[in-house]
Amino acid sequence: MKKLLASLMALSMVFAVTGCSESSDSSSESKAEAKTTTTTTAAPAVESEADTTTTTTTAAPEESVADTTTSADDTTSTGNEATGKYENDVYTSDLYTFKIDSKKWAMQESAGVDVMFTYADAGDDAELESASINVISMSNDLLNGLTASDYADQIKQTYNSMDGYTVTNDKEDKFAGKDAYIVDVTGEIGSQKVLLNQIITSDNGNLVVITYGASENAYSKLSDEFKTVLDSFELK
Repeated sequence: MKKLLASLMALSMVFAVTGCSESSDSSSESKAEAKTTTTTTAAPAVESEADTTTTTTTAAPEESVADTTTSADDTTSTGNEATGKYENDVYTSDLYTFKIDSKKWAMQESAGVDVMFTYADAGDDAELESASINVISMSNDLLNGLTASDYADQIKQTYNSMDGYTVTNDKEDKFAGKDAYIVDVTGEIGSQKVLLNQIITSDNGNLVVITYGASENAYSKLSDEFKTVLDSFELK
């Protein structure tokens, strides 16, 4: 349950980024074709690449969310995302910083996200282990004009296209003093109902997306824990 939920949370964000990226690439290619009058034989190749990307993306998170818990002194980097460091219960990257208690949360590395934390202070309550928080960020140079609003629309489409998942609420709000989009999702993993939330915000063109959630029972028990972490976020 813990790995499945964490995989889903990472996967949904990778889908959104991949989808928007492919859309931007397709637009750029279309413009290039119009200017150079290239032949139509290029179109099937683009579609084939898109299919290959989707297949690869779907498989990656399931493998990457294996038990890779790291210590509080480790540094995590996932390439295009912001490089961050976790020290003294504070995670700091180029775009944001937040506090998270290492006695309660274990940091894990997962492909496609800056950082992921899963709840480690479950005791005898195994459901609490389903709780996860992760963050993805993209610099302005990588976004190709993608806005927080665009990303929110893409993530809603992604969840609504997944069997058993429904966007229950989306709204504009404030987060860490910045304009933000909030997307709430319900779904099922096996017999368990899960609740997921995403906060999508940007600053100076840089995009930051915080995703957190758990099984329905665990979510209600950990609402204060989630709030403590979210309230500590500062965007640079």
